[in-house]
Amino acid sequence: MNKPVSEKKVVKTLVDICLAEGLREVVISPGSRNAPLTITFAAHPEFNCYSVVDERSAGFFALGIAQQTRKPVALVCTSGSALLNYAPAISEAYYQNIPLVVISADRPMEWIDQGDGQTIRQIGALDNVVKYSCNIPTYLEENDWYVKRLVSEAFYNCLNRKPGPVHINLPLREPLYGKTVHPTDEIRQIKQYQAEYRLSDMQVEDLSSIWNNSDRIMILVGSQFPDLKLKQVLNQLSEFEQVVVLSEVSSNISGANIVGGIDKVVATITEEEVHFFKPNLLITMDGAVVSKMVKKFLRSYPAKHHWHLSSVNRHLDTYKQLTASIESEPLDFFKQLLPNLNSKKSHFKTTWLNRRERSENHHAEYMEKIPWSDLNMFNHLQAKLPEDYMIQWGNSSAIRYAQLFEEFQKYESFCNRGTSGIDGCTSTAVGASYITQKRTLLVSGDLSFLYDSNGLWNSYLKPNLRILVFNNGGGGIFRFIPGPSDTEELETYFEAKHSLSVKPLAEMYGLDYLLAENEEELDSQLDKLFKESEKAVILEVKT
Repeated sequence: MNKPVSEKKVVKTLVDICLAEGLREVVISPGSRNAPLTITFAAHPEFNCYSVVDERSAGFFALGIAQQTRKPVALVCTSGSALLNYAPAISEAYYQNIPLVVISADRPMEWIDQGDGQTIRQIGALDNVVKYSCNIPTYLEENDWYVKRLVSEAFYNCLNRKPGPVHINLPLREPLYGKTVHPTDEIRQIKQYQAEYRLSDMQVEDLSSIWNNSDRIMILVGSQFPDLKLKQVLNQLSEFEQVVVLSEVSSNISGANIVGGIDKVVATITEEEVHFFKPNLLITMDGAVVSKMVKKFLRSYPAKHHWHLSSVNRHLDTYKQLTASIESEPLDFFKQLLPNLNSKKSHFKTTWLNRRERSENHHAEYMEKIPWSDLNMFNHLQAKLPEDYMIQWGNSSAIRYAQLFEEFQKYESFCNRGTSGIDGCTSTAVGASYITQKRTLLVSGDLSFLYDSNGLWNSYLKPNLRILVFNNGGGGIFRFIPGPSDTEELETYFEAKHSLSVKPLAEMYGLDYLLAENEEELDSQLDKLFKESEKAVILEVKT
């Protein structure tokens, strides 16, 4: 009779496959049940292990690392509610297509629902927001090929087509501590080969015909990772007379003919002018669009054709007019079609560009008159921000203010717009700044910053990190949303009005602290904020 495989051997097998699959970054939250995982990962010199106590913060910290490296990052936690605290970050990773590998330690199956401590139903707990989940059987016969297959399957799903989070649940029995040395096993890695999706000649001909017969083509770009090749091809398409490319700060796409600051333009379009601005061919791609105005405009005035480009064929029908879901990455799609596309005589592009120029002029005039406010602060920031910064934008007011300033289009920008929550902006920025050498600026509202203050509760605050918190005493976004802004409960239940300062947090976590309460102080403090420093710096701006 074969002997059962020890649980420590299963842990070692799991860790070895992680190594073989190219995983190197491991974010661990301290606990007892996950001790075998912690010890095995930490003892291996190939892994970079991070200790972040708060699992919710740890999830977003890992997301920030994966956001920058575009490689899988592991999250390791103990049993019980610890796993559930990953949910906000995992849902964000799911909708942003960021590869995270959750490895949760669990209690033995016979103790679930039996009143044992830190024991909940962990199997499938994240199923709605992961691409794959499995429960590792820790007592198997000597042939442990099944464990290897399950973990390999997890990595396949984590990285295949569109990346995304996966969940591996691992029940462990006591004793949990102590190292067990096993002979080095040969890991049978299941290699993944992805076929290249290409449109057929007939499909190219069909789509090119629609393009070439359309005199008003709009390409709307939502949140995208920086991609120089995509930027180049979209700028090439923006030269066509009948094409307008609309982008946002988080699109990481800019150019002379690319229209940013969408809200400023769309807000000026009257009912009588709609025909000149609405497309008859709309092309979209995966990546959340921030602007509510452009969503309302396109839903109200549908195009004849709407193509959505996605390698996972999600049939995303945000604008209620989808006519074609095209299973392709945007860059591959445009490159394949480009030789067949013609520029058609049209005023569509110039109509949008002229309106953009008019809107920019009005914006400049308005900015000269406005009093001290959030908007005024953003105006000073865009004038002072050095060009070598990466920006991590907070939700929800921060990213919306940023959309109003064309200058921010030239920076690498990131924002958690997958689910658009405020719960992990600081943690994400800390993770992103730690794994890269780039100078990083987090721009956050007060509620978002206070909500994720545990994002500073770790040892990974590097001198390349700068944080700007604009403190207007509550959730300012609710003053702009119809409904909450008209209720008498606004200040108490929507804005969560407060008189707190972030200074004590800066002192507690060892950051240099700056304060500005008017325009003159802001200009001076921005200069100090962007100077070289031996530690991370936070600037609180009270508006």
